Amino acid sequence: MDRSKLPPLQGRRFDVETLQYDALKLARQADKGPTFLRHHGRIAYVVMTEDIFDQLWPDPRRAWSVDEMPLHILQLLEQGLQDALSSTGEDSDT
Repeated sequence: MDRSKLPPLQGRRFDVETLQYDALKLARQADKGPTFLRHHGRIAYVVMTEDIFDQLWPDPRRAWSVDEMPLHILQLLEQGLQDALSSTGEDSDT
């Protein structure tokens, strides 16, 4: 993937020590692009959404945790159904 298509790193850094107060702000900012999370003043983590992570590192063999599996399978099913409906619509037009 071309780097120019990736969202830029977000400006504000969040601290692990104050995460209980800033969790919602961190989630909103991570939705816009990768965000740094500091621990004891040093950057320790980069937080990003699953969609951005899939753009950075697409891997169909990626393992999902048990908690994420149902949501991920539901998303795959919905995408497959939409693809099937769109291809059926194209076939009936011709």
